[in-house]
Amino acid sequence: MRVFTKCLLGMLLVAVPGERASAQNIITDAVAQEKRAVAAQCKTAEFGEDFARDIDFNNDGLPDVVTNLGAVRCDGKDGGLCGNVGCPYNFYIQVAEGGYFFAANADLYGYELQKRYGNMVLALKANAASCGRDDESYCTITIRVRGATFETISKK
Repeated sequence: MRVFTKCLLGMLLVAVPGERASAQNIITDAVAQEKRAVAAQCKTAEFGEDFARDIDFNNDGLPDVVTNLGAVRCDGKDGGLCGNVGCPYNFYIQVAEGGYFFAANADLYGYELQKRYGNMVLALKANAASCGRDDESYCTITIRVRGATFETISKK
C-alpha cells in the first residue's frame, strides 16, 4: 500500500490515495494511540476534555476521531505541544470493519464542523499564510472529506 505526504495549504496532509486501508494500518483505539504518542513527548501529561472528539467528518455514518494536542498540559505547560502556527490536530477515519486509520494532521487554531447542503464540512482555522496572506488574523479553510480524500472548498 502506497502512502504519500504532501503539503496542502501550509498543513501537512498524510493520506492513502484512492486505496482502502490495509489491516496493518488499522488502529483499534485512536485516542489510546494518541495518548501513547504524547507520553513519548511529555514526562507528565494531562488531557483536557477537548483532547479527543468523535465526529463523522467524512459523511459515511461512522464516527471518526479528531484529536487536539493543544488540549494537553505537557510537563506542566498548557499548550506545550503547540507551535507558532497553531496546535497539532490529528484526523482518524473509522473503517466499517472496525478500527481507525490515520488520515491527516494539521497545525490549527481550531475547527468547526458545519453542515452545508446536507453534508458535514470542516472549517479549519489556520495560519494566514495558509491562505496566501501575511497578516495576524487566521484564515478559514473549508474542507470536505469523501472517503479518505480531503478536498478544499474555499479559503478566506
